[in-house]
Amino acid sequence: MPTKQYAPIAREGHGTLLLVAICASVLNAFLGFYAAIPAWLLLVSLFYQFRDPTEIPPPLPLAIVSPIHGTIVRLGTARDPWLKRTAESIVIETGLFDVHSIYAPTEGKIMEQWRSVPNPAPNDDDPPHSSAYWIQTDEGDDIVLVITQGAWGGRISFDYHPGERVGHGRRIGFANLGCRARLYLPLGSRYEVARASKVAAGSSIVGTLIHLTRMARPVVSGEAAVASATADDVH
Repeated sequence: MPTKQYAPIAREGHGTLLLVAICASVLNAFLGFYAAIPAWLLLVSLFYQFRDPTEIPPPLPLAIVSPIHGTIVRLGTARDPWLKRTAESIVIETGLFDVHSIYAPTEGKIMEQWRSVPNPAPNDDDPPHSSAYWIQTDEGDDIVLVITQGAWGGRISFDYHPGERVGHGRRIGFANLGCRARLYLPLGSRYEVARASKVAAGSSIVGTLIHLTRMARPVVSGEAAVASATADDVH
């Protein structure tokens, strides 16, 4: 299913595009076409900057999709400072000319939203101004999505807030001029990409949540005691 149903130009850019189009038209009318060429070129570049293609997520509920277009720059375990746990970490960087929409890596409920990194932050990759979103799946898996402003700056906006549900691969925001994203996944999740891989937001699978069946799970002490008592009753 498509992750959105609206125009292929990000709505965050509509105001900017309209303003530049008006300026280009005024220059064209009063100074001529050649004088307005820089403004028309700027308008074309902005249309490219704010492009927003429709992405189709894979029909795999345990798949974690990339939240942004870009390149995988880091994989490995790291300390999640928001949920205070050791987690599998995936870091993705988007380029200046990549698509800048942000997508939900999984389906679930937004449990919490943070506008800064807890102090002290154990990971240098999470600057103090990073925003983080804790998404919990219906199966109880906790995924934290961290968005950091890119080197070029630019405004980052989000369409969802704590208490709301997000769909798998659903468009949830926009990072003007790009950003960096870090995913914190439950320990033991499987990586589906390699470093330097190119990924598309909302459709490329970057990881898979691993759910052990009851028979495959290690038996904890409480379960062992119950099983032993049941066996004694039978005999």
